[in-house]
Amino acid sequence: MIKGVNRQVLEVTNTENPYFERIIFFVKPEYGSEDRAKLKKEAESLARKTEKPPKSRKTKREIRFIITQALLCIGAGAAITFLLNFFV
Repeated sequence: MIKGVNRQVLEVTNTENPYFERIIFFVKPEYGSEDRAKLKKEAESLARKTEKPPKSRKTKREIRFIITQALLCIGAGAAITFLLNFFV
């Protein structure tokens, strides 16, 4: 079932944020008769306050995998160095 509702909408296209192309604001009905410039100014100030999303944290399993790979690479490098010094 589709409901039709009349709402005032503000769209900010200049977000100055690398993650978001545009932001859509729905104006509360009691503020629908406010000055359009005032609403636009408030919407743009909210859009500027947005921050980058937090970086995703690595799980313990991923951290152990990275450490294991690093240790194996160090061991392989030490072994190759030892063999080159021993035979050359």
